Amino acid sequence: MRRWTDGPLLGATLGCMLVALAGCASPVVGAECRPGYTVCESECVDLESDRRHCGACGNACELGQACVGGVCRIGGDGGFDAGRPDGALPDGALPDGDLPDGGEADATQPMSDGGEAGTPDGATPDGSVPDGSLPDGGPTDGGALDGGDAGPPVCACDIGELCCDDVCVRPDRDRNHCGGCGIVCAVDEFCAAGACEPVCEDPLTLCGELCVDTQTDPDNCGSCGTSCPTGICVDGACAGATPGHVVLIGHSYEVSRLAMRRVAGNAAFIPLDADVQVLVYEGSAARPAIRGVDQALDEAAAARGGSWTRTVAPTAADVPTLLGEAETFIVYAQDSSTDEELRQLGTDWSVALRSFLDRGGVVVVFDGDGEHAGSWQILDAAGLMSVAGRTDVSLATLEVVAITDVVATGVPTMYRGERATVRFDTAEAEVVVEHPAGPVVIHKVF
Repeated sequence: MRRWTDGPLLGATLGCMLVALAGCASPVVGAECRPGYTVCESECVDLESDRRHCGACGNACELGQACVGGVCRIGGDGGFDAGRPDGALPDGALPDGDLPDGGEADATQPMSDGGEAGTPDGATPDGSVPDGSLPDGGPTDGGALDGGDAGPPVCACDIGELCCDDVCVRPDRDRNHCGGCGIVCAVDEFCAAGACEPVCEDPLTLCGELCVDTQTDPDNCGSCGTSCPTGICVDGACAGATPGHVVLIGHSYEVSRLAMRRVAGNAAFIPLDADVQVLVYEGSAARPAIRGVDQALDEAAAARGGSWTRTVAPTAADVPTLLGEAETFIVYAQDSSTDEELRQLGTDWSVALRSFLDRGGVVVVFDGDGEHAGSWQILDAAGLMSVAGRTDVSLATLEVVAITDVVATGVPTMYRGERATVRFDTAEAEVVVEHPAGPVVIHKVF
């Protein structure tokens, strides 16, 4: 099936009434909770530090986590592990001030935390600072590891990254964290190799606001914006990427048989997707040649239970832009173009075609028609295939010499080349179909 597209396409907060909370051993003032505390399950709690009600009533932190600023975090004082309690109860299990550490609850006389002289909180200072040296309700006990140390970063960063403000950053290139967390470059500076610089020094290149090495950067490999699907960039080229394919076919398809059409269909469907995105350049191709190739793709799609989407490049200048959304690029056999025009196409498209192949694209060029030297000149001028000329071999018997090649799938080992079939003068070794005097179909893998 073919699709067509155009071209350059909880509860509510309760007042803690003294009658309702007569049994609540909580920091109460008169008939309601002390400021900074909230009623949860008939108890006044500090949502900023209570592990059982962290940030909201009923939101309990997991074992090994502390409630810090209303958020459960790994580390911190507030676990229930043995050996960590600050008295009879775990430090942070109840807000300081509920009862003296190690004592029993006194619901009628809530005590200030260290507010009275000679009444320290526990037998020894809690960590490095005794409870009571700060006002109750300030930095709550359990908000940090005993001793005042902050908990570990919550980031899980990759190689070369640094955890800054709970976010993984690249200190070698991040303007807001250049060389370390919080080191911000000036508005006219860039972060290059962990230092704020006014310009990108060689071998670095400015890509957007980043100074990068396009020889090794997987997001700007070879040029700005070229991303490697494998995440590996070596010498400006993506390593381990999906191979690209160039197929030169010496049939124009003005006249064809099933065996010939299978060659064209196999080439176009090398990506093996259910719906292959095909960009086509018609140029000066004859209408019968265009219909013959399209028929081959229709048959290939039906045999695979898939489809192909046909996008036409209105002009040669539109090809580089439209290649960004394509998987296969087809150039029909050009009929009335001149040799100069064909070679100019290859020159103009050379950079875009190379990038297209680098990301696994498929380029298929058909030949066999026209008074010029051959449509193969597009590939030759683009530096993708070396060909010296072509010779007409219409109606000759051809042989499939690479039966395991994907382009030869389902093709008989011998078939007749119909009208406007040519062989090529070339030393390229990746021959799929040949005439006794030279190759007719060449499949080159990049």
